[in-house]
Amino acid sequence: MMALRTCNSASARLRNSLLLLLGLLWLSPTAHAQDTLRVELGDSVQVTLPKKEKEKRKGVFRGVAVGADIVGPIMKAFGSEWALMEVVARVNLKEKFFPIAEVGLGVADHEGRDIDNRFNVHAPYFRVGMDYNINKNTRGNRLFAGVRYGISAFNYDLTSPTPLTDPVWKTSQPFNYESMRATAQWAEVLFGLETRIWKMVRVGWDVRFKFRITQTTGEVGPPWFIPGFGKNDTSGWGGTFKVMVEL
Repeated sequence: MMALRTCNSASARLRNSLLLLLGLLWLSPTAHAQDTLRVELGDSVQVTLPKKEKEKRKGVFRGVAVGADIVGPIMKAFGSEWALMEVVARVNLKEKFFPIAEVGLGVADHEGRDIDNRFNVHAPYFRVGMDYNINKNTRGNRLFAGVRYGISAFNYDLTSPTPLTDPVWKTSQPFNYESMRATAQWAEVLFGLETRIWKMVRVGWDVRFKFRITQTTGEVGPPWFIPGFGKNDTSGWGGTFKVMVEL
């Protein structure tokens, strides 16, 4: 009878040892310590197993983020003729799709090179779009490809401190055109990178190619600068460097 109990006890210890070994082999070294699953083996052996990263957060909605682009204020501080200063709000869907809205203020104060005139604008703009995370194994990093649609309706001034003189008739007249109305629509395609630097704080940059869709102008011609787009042309390059807080 004693030999039977000894045999059963040895078998139980051997079974628990094998189960413990299998549980330890299943541990993932990249999982977070706070995301664990407790498993009891037999009467006395316990193993704590981390959940898989993909099971950490389920569902479509994964949170929101707000932030701002710091390139515009830096350009303005260093005396640039124009700058775009914007804030952003973004939704995270399944860690893949990121609908985003960007609202900003475009400012420009440009002095003409050929004639003595000055262009001035101070107006808002608005963009909406979507980013797609093409990085399969994020680990806090995201690699984005995205699109934007932008629009701005604004007033601009084109003035000169000295009157313009007709080269033929030698007559002069003031050159002061203020609050001329203009609108513009454009599209953007972008590529960017984003990473987590501390808890909920993330930073990221992107490079954008912009192309104008429509434009209306004032009575003396198109504006030198479009809020949200940049220097007025049929197309151009741009970029942002954002600091984000993800909730």
